[in-house]
Amino acid sequence: MEDMASRAIGLCDCNNFFVSCERRENPALIDRPVVVLSGNDGCIVARSNEVKAMGVPMGEPYFKVRGLLERAGAAVLSGRLSLYNKISAEVMSRLACFSDVTEVYSIDEAFINLAIPSIKDPAAYCMELRKDIWRHCSIPVSVGISSTKTLAKLASHCAKHSDSGVFWLKRDSYADPRWMAQFEVGDIWGVGRRMAKRLNLYHRILTAADFVSADDLLLKRDFSVNALYTAWELRGYPVYPLAGGRRAPKSIQVSRSFGEAVFSYGELLEAVSYFTLCAARQLRAAKQRASRMGVYITTSRFRTDNFYAREDARSFSSPRSLDCDFLSAARDMLAGIYREGCAYKKAGVVLDDFTDVSCGVQQLLFDEEGRPEAREGKFLLAAAVTDSLNREFGRLVIGSADNFGAPERKSKWYPRRGHSAAENDYRDRPALPIGPSRRVGF
Repeated sequence: MEDMASRAIGLCDCNNFFVSCERRENPALIDRPVVVLSGNDGCIVARSNEVKAMGVPMGEPYFKVRGLLERAGAAVLSGRLSLYNKISAEVMSRLACFSDVTEVYSIDEAFINLAIPSIKDPAAYCMELRKDIWRHCSIPVSVGISSTKTLAKLASHCAKHSDSGVFWLKRDSYADPRWMAQFEVGDIWGVGRRMAKRLNLYHRILTAADFVSADDLLLKRDFSVNALYTAWELRGYPVYPLAGGRRAPKSIQVSRSFGEAVFSYGELLEAVSYFTLCAARQLRAAKQRASRMGVYITTSRFRTDNFYAREDARSFSSPRSLDCDFLSAARDMLAGIYREGCAYKKAGVVLDDFTDVSCGVQQLLFDEEGRPEAREGKFLLAAAVTDSLNREFGRLVIGSADNFGAPERKSKWYPRRGHSAAENDYRDRPALPIGPSRRVGF
């Protein structure tokens, strides 16, 4: 039967993850209203339960609710992605101890296989899992269990409101239209805001029950085959199998709205170089190579006078993963699209057209820069060392000359962070001896 333990899939979701990370680092924040802000302290990207109870929506611009939060004595914090990534890795490592297949879906979510002969009661097993993660990571998690990924995702909504933190969605519930009707169609995994609006407006499909009973031909014709697959999964028929590890990204984008307007080419190059290094590091972490790269710059979209936005893209002769290749291409593209006298407010770098590193790359005697492909191994070894150091110290302590020391100098493009918690700085690390007399501070 489809709800038996032999078909069980679990979705582990860290509760209010960014807030939980901040509370782990600073226990004084426990039981206090807490919000975490996006880049430039613009919007709210994480809320504690206390803030949710106040009616503050996700994504709300901070300035709109600043007064309300101040009156409530809320702690307002700038996001610390390096910290959240570190704690996420700890949580995912613990999850891997409880299942033979763990598919990391996002920074705070992962699917796990519970169809293991030794697991007789998936719900009881997941309660022990929650206790283990709390004991080792101090992060609260909820677990939704069902026979497909989409149903497990729906079950996780219920788990967050369950006293046990675990909810097993069985066939007698998901096959009951009255039970499914409690969920809006927008609550379904894979149904975005635009699709939900179209379903509501043109087809009167308002709830999950309506979606499940919708005509297959209509879903495929008016939306996509993925919409049809989602309906099948909600009916209990698995379409999306579990895949171990992290899903390989299809593209990587690193962009940022600047803290202040940037006018000079040098400062813009500093920002684009920084974004390029961040994107290249993510690419190598995902064990991918990129065959295509793009750079874009824009002034404020809220100003109609002297608005300027341009982008450029470049394809490489063979897939790349090295900083030097991407930095060289980024400089060339930026030089071609930069226009003097503009007040730039945002820039970004995009890598796409990926190839897994396990796949062979066509060997050329020389690439277009004249560097023998045989030397790539040495460059990758150096990249692995710098990636390790940057991962350890939470920022690009080793970068390019174009952006050396930029975060510490608080360049105009660097985001405003007026609510930062204390962070470990590499300059506070103990000095390491280098040779008999020289020392270097990390």
